[in-house]
Amino acid sequence: LCHSLEGNVGALTNFEVLDFLRAKGASKDPTRVITKVAQSEYKVYDYLVNTPASIQTRESINEFLTSVKQYDLAKVEVLNILNIEPVADFELYPVSIKILIFPFMLHLSI
Repeated sequence: LCHSLEGNVGALTNFEVLDFLRAKGASKDPTRVITKVAQSEYKVYDYLVNTPASIQTRESINEFLTSVKQYDLAKVEVLNILNIEPVADFELYPVSIKILIFPFMLHLSI
């Protein structure tokens, strides 16, 4: 697997940042000071391994992207949902009012 990031390609998911740091050698290994990862990058790594990014895969992200196309969300909304990985409807409110209101309105019209 070749890991590289192009400049100015836009915002990245937390998974992409974590994947990049892992490719550079970041890990929880006690000998991690030997790798080519800066101390500031390790702080980011340590934070991200305790977020949903640590259990996401490229396949799960692609599956999610396909499933939300129907909602016509802005890229930033999709990125926030991926990074936060909400487990309840109320957690979506700050991310996108569309997702919370539209399904609710559909249920009311039945």
